[in-house]
Amino acid sequence: MGIPGNQLLIISRDTLLEAEKQASADQVFRLLANLNRKGRHLLLTAPEPDQWLPTRGSVDNALANQGRLQEKIQASGGDLEGVYYVPRSLLTQNRARVVALKDILLRYASTNDEAVLISSSTPFLKAAKSLGIETRKVNKNNNGSTNLEALLEELCQD
Repeated sequence: MGIPGNQLLIISRDTLLEAEKQASADQVFRLLANLNRKGRHLLLTAPEPDQWLPTRGSVDNALANQGRLQEKIQASGGDLEGVYYVPRSLLTQNRARVVALKDILLRYASTNDEAVLISSSTPFLKAAKSLGIETRKVNKNNNGSTNLEALLEELCQD
């Protein structure tokens, strides 16, 4: 059983990258910091890159995005546990999602009822639901912005 009060908030990295482009980005990062202060550990998930390609003097795009998001979360007073890269598999992707979520729960000594997954990926949400993990679906509206801020505000009220 996980540590009481130390809930795990799992967010798809791409959802946070999309939110970063919106006018409400600063508020999203403040809400994440607020959730940290309320005992929620923040972990991002992302598809594993096909190849890790370091370039001269810098890191590949995946790690650059991770670093930038981590800096913004820390600047808002929060803490990012890290990014869990879910392996890609053409024929067994659904199983890979389930295995990744089980591994995340094990690594953070959390139970399914102590975790929340926020994503726009229907298959990832379905995998989480099959394990009894609470889910929240991020939707885009016509102008491309998402309801992530509203979902985080709702979690802050819990």
